[in-house]
Amino acid sequence: MSRSIDIRRITLTALMAGLIFVLTTLPRIPTPAAGYVHLGDVGVTFAALAFGPWVALVAGGLGTALADISGGYAQFALASLLIHGFQGWAMATIVRRSKDARCLGLAVAAGTLIVVAGYFVAGTILYGAATAVLELVPNTFQGLSGGVIGVPLYMAVKKAYPPLSRYAA
Repeated sequence: MSRSIDIRRITLTALMAGLIFVLTTLPRIPTPAAGYVHLGDVGVTFAALAFGPWVALVAGGLGTALADISGGYAQFALASLLIHGFQGWAMATIVRRSKDARCLGLAVAAGTLIVVAGYFVAGTILYGAATAVLELVPNTFQGLSGGVIGVPLYMAVKKAYPPLSRYAA
């Protein structure tokens, strides 16, 4: 059984990756230790809620990794690809499996945990545990702010544009 290529899904994923790239790049607030805080998690959250796990996986990972490469943080590109991709996939999967409104909080918490733990491991490998510990608070702030802004943004867009749900996978 062959599956046809859905050009709309590819286009949507590319557009979301571009949006996440922009949100990751502008504004970029350097942290004292090794990285930076950005709004890319807002885009990852929106993609996860609006378009499902696979769009969030590809767009979240690709958008943040490309932002790292273009912004002088290429050493984190592979980590960002995996961490933010998995963040989006996990958030969307949690929301899809539970239609309860409380699952949004669980999805944001899971996404934040993935970001914090993932960058702690990446930071430890690249710079050592002492430097990675300094990034725990900024990464927690980044993950939570992605949910605090991304969830209401999704709800507002969904209310203003009800056909949005037809693009969900």
